[in-house]
Amino acid sequence: MSSSLLRAKTLLSHCLLIPVDHIDDDADVGDLRDVDSLMFEGIVIEIEKAIGAEADVMDLLQLRTVRDVARMLDGQPLNISD
Repeated sequence: MSSSLLRAKTLLSHCLLIPVDHIDDDADVGDLRDVDSLMFEGIVIEIEKAIGAEADVMDLLQLRTVRDVARMLDGQPLNISD
């Protein structure tokens, strides 16, 4: 597992109050727990703390999976086009 993936899983574990080992690398964030707007806001705040900047709104709108969180933590744009 990459370090950014572990960081993403740790961040989500903290925000969603679930154990890291219950988070699959390819899981949809919404499937981990019933994520409401306040939980999502908490995830956004933690991502922004980790990257030291505001997250791009377009990336946040496309954020779906644990790997997406890892990409954001690495400073990579999501650029999902489908």
